[in-house]
Amino acid sequence: MLTNAQIDEQIEQLEGRLAREHDRIPPGLIHRVVEYARSRFAHARILRFVPVLVERRVRAQLDLAGRSLPPATGNAAGSLPEWARLTAYRLLSDALPRRWAHTQGVARRAREVGALFPVGEREVLVAAAWLHDIGYAPALARTGFHPLDGARFLVVSGVPDRICALVAQHTGAAAVADVLGLSDELALFPDEGGAVRDALWFCDMTTSPDGKPVSYADRLAELRARRGPDDPVVRALAVNGRERTAAVHRTEELLRRAALVLGARRG
Repeated sequence: MLTNAQIDEQIEQLEGRLAREHDRIPPGLIHRVVEYARSRFAHARILRFVPVLVERRVRAQLDLAGRSLPPATGNAAGSLPEWARLTAYRLLSDALPRRWAHTQGVARRAREVGALFPVGEREVLVAAAWLHDIGYAPALARTGFHPLDGARFLVVSGVPDRICALVAQHTGAAAVADVLGLSDELALFPDEGGAVRDALWFCDMTTSPDGKPVSYADRLAELRARRGPDDPVVRALAVNGRERTAAVHRTEELLRRAALVLGARRG
């Protein structure tokens, strides 16, 4: 039977091999991916299989992510929001066309609301909007919980931690994770709160599944009707409904104040 020290040594050797094979991916990022994968087998009964299982999982993730690494932030010709758009298109447009339509609508909302923020914050919001539902893509589905599956792919892809966390925690995901028994996994991605996070939730919750602007009340009613009372997302509304509503209202207030300022300037 392998000891924990022997497993540590094998995992360290694995990281070295992966770093040599995937030289486009920073070694520190490979280490993070390996640690995420290893955490999935923390309670495995037969330890000798852990290094093999970790290697299989990590290789699958690196092979997928390595085909589309994001550009450095600030490159106007290949900005992170544009990479996010292309990535969402690649993952969703053919496999899940309705989800792609919703994603486009959320991104349009984000560009509108993004006018309230400085350029850097606006880019974060728009990129997160494009990426928020990529975890639904069949190519990424691992746990079946799309915020977590999407965020894990983004970690492997080298996307900034903040955007990974915004995707992981979007629109009350923590309460849904609790229903699904995935709270520990999701907790690796902190919920930042704040205006950008609120705006992402607002954009998601005021866009229909077909990408059309809708009221928050209509979106909630549609969500309940489409998913049914036993769906984890609907069940979680008993816990996170007020938080969703508060995030939407705070963003609506920002928009209202911005409209007043603009009206006063024109007047």
